[in-house]
Amino acid sequence: MFIYSKNVVLEALKANRKIHKIMIEYRFSDKTILKQIEQKNIVLEKVDKGHLNNISNHSLHQGIVADVEPYSYTKLEDILHIQNAKFLILDSIEDPHNLGAIIRSSDAMGITAIIMSQKQQVPLTSTVARVSTGAIEYVPIVLVPQLFKGITQMKEAGIKIFGTDMDHAKHYETVSYEGRVGIILGNEGSGIRASIKPLVDEMIMIPMKGHVQSLNVSVAAALLMNALTK
Repeated sequence: MFIYSKNVVLEALKANRKIHKIMIEYRFSDKTILKQIEQKNIVLEKVDKGHLNNISNHSLHQGIVADVEPYSYTKLEDILHIQNAKFLILDSIEDPHNLGAIIRSSDAMGITAIIMSQKQQVPLTSTVARVSTGAIEYVPIVLVPQLFKGITQMKEAGIKIFGTDMDHAKHYETVSYEGRVGIILGNEGSGIRASIKPLVDEMIMIPMKGHVQSLNVSVAAALLMNALTK
């Protein structure tokens, strides 16, 4: 897969992701990145801007594109028993920009791992990597075949599950997040699926004081993660 922009490629270099080759625009001059490329003996090609535009689908590439190994996933059973673990569970997040922003905030807040389903969920794409500004290299992401079964497995391991809803829910700052905890964030438009709600131990909400009665899911995620990891 291709990743692009300075921060994303630099973090891939630092994290020792397998990189097949890196393409830079002729005028590219970032010394930090060029030094990393030289030290790691990675194949480097100088190309024109038009070529990079085509590879990146005319996204903001900042003069650099890397051909890398696809991002890998962590196994759920490998993280279930981490002491005081804090998990973010994503139920059908469809916008790659939202997923990238959530990953970026997860890294900043120290989230143990993100859990998401193989179905009805945007995968780890180049856009997700770019929006995460490289945080995708550091946040463990678990991909489960079915979210219902994955959450059930978490509950059987003793992890408390919170869900987000505006009805019959407690203020998110009034509950305890001690111990091993997971918070489910639902789809951008429809929220948590009805089939998932019975697995929730406690519903929480972010109260709205203005005229708009909802937040972008990545903004809501940042608020909840801040409370979760305090």
